[in-house]
Amino acid sequence: MSARYLFRLDDITPTMDWGRFRALISLFRNHNVKPLLGIVPDNRDPTLDREPPNPRFWDEMLTLQNEDAVDFAQHGYQHTVSLRPGAALLGPEVGIKEMSEFAGDPLEHQHARIARGKKILSEHGITSTTWMAPNHSFDSNTLQALRECNFTAVTDGISLFPFEQNGLIFIPQQTWRPRWMPCGVQTICLHTNDISPHDVKRLRVFLRRPYTFSRFSEEVRSFAHTPTRAIFNGAFRSAYQYICQVRRRRKLAELHRVTVMPMGTDPLLVPAQPQPSHQDS
Repeated sequence: MSARYLFRLDDITPTMDWGRFRALISLFRNHNVKPLLGIVPDNRDPTLDREPPNPRFWDEMLTLQNEDAVDFAQHGYQHTVSLRPGAALLGPEVGIKEMSEFAGDPLEHQHARIARGKKILSEHGITSTTWMAPNHSFDSNTLQALRECNFTAVTDGISLFPFEQNGLIFIPQQTWRPRWMPCGVQTICLHTNDISPHDVKRLRVFLRRPYTFSRFSEEVRSFAHTPTRAIFNGAFRSAYQYICQVRRRRKLAELHRVTVMPMGTDPLLVPAQPQPSHQDS
């Protein structure tokens, strides 16, 4: 028994690392796996600028679309995330939620930017009704704006199986590296700009295994709400939140164990405290 696995590639822009991107697309092609690409319509995030802009960016995206090699998602608008404490919908268990492009903004502002981004994609021939939020962060206004802009699906959420919320289908995204799971629909999030050779090797080994690989559009088409899946989703979320709480408590405990030195003390002159050996514990 095994899960169905999907892959999503974030931060697709004209200035991305094209060598890594093309290597990943080639690897997925070799295994007949069709990932979800998150295109930033009007990138203004300098951290995503790894190469000079590729003038054939939109042509290459159209080629992938025409060959049915990938699915597409709108990855925000300009990817300009900023600190917005307490504004996100899903909470800190899903990622660094306080850094967001949209959460906390008025509905009309979010609607305008989402609509502009969708228009940019459409003007270049890219059709998509799938939303990929920068930094996995959004609020209820984002979801309402997405519905008003005729989006139907979101790649995010902590659950075992797809679910429906606020009139949108959520295909869950739970992990950032390939790993075996006994059941469910598992979306693995990869960042082409930062993926390492070790990560690519791990991905290559994973794709060779006899797992079931799916694609985002197929999961949306086949979505069906069932009471059993809802129960599994609830149990999975509870377990995930419990694990996150345990990790936070451990981090707080580590902070409390740090020795607070008197003001003016030179840490280089403080003798190191002996650490207990494994034999003493």
